[in-house]
Amino acid sequence: MHIRLITAATLALLSHHASAKECWALTEVRGQVAFSDEKYAFQADKYSNPMVLCFNDEKTGTVSGDDTSFTRFGVSTLIGWAQNKDIELVETYQIDRARGKVLFTKTRIGTASVIPGGPDLVGSFAGKATRMKE
Repeated sequence: MHIRLITAATLALLSHHASAKECWALTEVRGQVAFSDEKYAFQADKYSNPMVLCFNDEKTGTVSGDDTSFTRFGVSTLIGWAQNKDIELVETYQIDRARGKVLFTKTRIGTASVIPGGPDLVGSFAGKATRMKE
């Protein structure tokens, strides 16, 4: 009886730890972006402010300053999709744990349906990812 109780308690602790929130500081995020009103010609771009990416549990995550709803895929990937009228936005964040890097892509179409004259875009970025202490 004691062995089953100890085993059950150990499994409960392990499952709690596996689903614990894990956060990463994202800095020096730089890359290329292309806008529809500039014929999708790529140009250098960067994010000025640091971000915090969190894997909240086995299914969801968040990125500071971003109200997109993110779904977790695997161990190191968040994918978000949002829609507002005809705007469709897709964002992908991946943490390269071995190299301490974040890989980030963003695409948006239908922008002019909400922002008259607003451009659609595609972007690809990489930056530094540092795991934050719990």
